[in-house]
Amino acid sequence: MTRVAIITGASSGMGAEFCKRLDAYNLDSIWLIARRKDKLDEVASSLKTANRIITADLTDPSQIDSIKALIDSEAPDIRYLVNCAGFVKFGMTWELSPELTKSMIDLNVTALVQMTSICIPHMREGSHIIELDSLSAYVPLYDLNVYASTKAFVRHFCSGLRAELKDRRVSVTEVSPGWVRTEFIDISVTESNVPAKVFNNSVSKEDVVSAALKAADKGKSRSVCGIGNKCVAAIGPRMPKLAARIWRGQFH
Repeated sequence: MTRVAIITGASSGMGAEFCKRLDAYNLDSIWLIARRKDKLDEVASSLKTANRIITADLTDPSQIDSIKALIDSEAPDIRYLVNCAGFVKFGMTWELSPELTKSMIDLNVTALVQMTSICIPHMREGSHIIELDSLSAYVPLYDLNVYASTKAFVRHFCSGLRAELKDRRVSVTEVSPGWVRTEFIDISVTESNVPAKVFNNSVSKEDVVSAALKAADKGKSRSVCGIGNKCVAAIGPRMPKLAARIWRGQFH
């Protein structure tokens, strides 16, 4: 049976970094899923492990159905599922267009649940599910409410899924990295007028992925990278009003 890793959002950022790290694992194939084929080709060409490129828009139900049909027909032994696909947009809830809001929910929530559900029947004891959550899942966020709410769903989903998969001995690790140093930060500061101090305590994608895989391989429930971020994850659920005030204070 072919041992595979499936990574969504594999064309850039943490998705691409997971591909590179899993390239060193004992896998027969890495399946890369994202919309941009040219970017997927770049990532795939850097891998030593055999791989498959799947170009798909995960907000399109018909394309999700196609992925399910492919997985069911080949019935691989899925050792790792890494759901990195997602996007974030600053803006007050009522200022975001209905189309953008729907797309964020469709990708961050619906696609993640569907991809997870599709893969679980092909996962055996010792397999790992890694869901890209966010530090925002722990705190109600001003100017980032829709995104934070999608990630709060992911956090809750992981907790329930962990209980459901306990007897199957498939681990579920939620990864809450906080801000990751990417071009998104520069774009947010220059185009969305988000204060630079909002992105304090940002971490590198290399550190996030390294910590996430170590946590998953040990069967841990959560991976939070960076001391500052760990403090937020610890304080946020206990004192949400305080955490929310501190967040909002960074905008003034």
